[in-house]
Amino acid sequence: MKQYSLVAIVLSLLLLQGCVSSKSRNENPDQAATIYADLGLEYLRKGKLELALVKLERSLELDKKHPKANHYIAEVYKQLGELNLADEYYSKAVKYDQDNPMLLNNYGAFLCGQGRFEEAEDYFFRASETPRYRTPELAYENLALCAMQTDNRVTAEEYFRKALQIRPTLAKSLYQMAIINYDKQEFMKARAFIERFHSIAKTEQSLKLGIQIEEALGNESAANEYRQAISIRFQNANED
Repeated sequence: MKQYSLVAIVLSLLLLQGCVSSKSRNENPDQAATIYADLGLEYLRKGKLELALVKLERSLELDKKHPKANHYIAEVYKQLGELNLADEYYSKAVKYDQDNPMLLNNYGAFLCGQGRFEEAEDYFFRASETPRYRTPELAYENLALCAMQTDNRVTAEEYFRKALQIRPTLAKSLYQMAIINYDKQEFMKARAFIERFHSIAKTEQSLKLGIQIEEALGNESAANEYRQAISIRFQNANED
């Protein structure tokens, strides 16, 4: 089965930067729980999972219903491969913070990774419909990528289109739509999507797809232009 990378929600965006004195940690339990949760997130961002776990466990000792601590500790357990614990804490986090779009999106991505598409779909939808979510197109893109993992191309195409209706320059959706249409032998549509993708970015993989599309259309001249682009951009770079 091909793996499709879901759109990552950058946890660093959630962290308010700044140092915290040990004195402030003792001001009140609610404030201390938040401080420990933020410290846990900072360690998580740095890949120091054991230290993150210590801080997040301390946060939950102070407030077991702290939504951020439950969310972040779920992320830690996911990275540690403790998937049952990750699921447990994601569920708790959603219970205590039902309208957090990043949390809903992250839980959807987790469920998709476990092959639980219908459950993932529900959380992605909830994220996309949350007024606080400023990038609902990413939830639709994640829905589509999740559908691709389960080889449900019809559903994937539907959600990629919804994502592109919101943001027409969404590169990953454009590239996947080129693949879907190529596989359906709708080569003109595939060409349109890959050209839109190439107006944003060019990768060796996308240029090779361009060759396949143009060969299918019988346009050897355009296929050769893609080959030349690969030679100039990537083969020379590899030699360096």
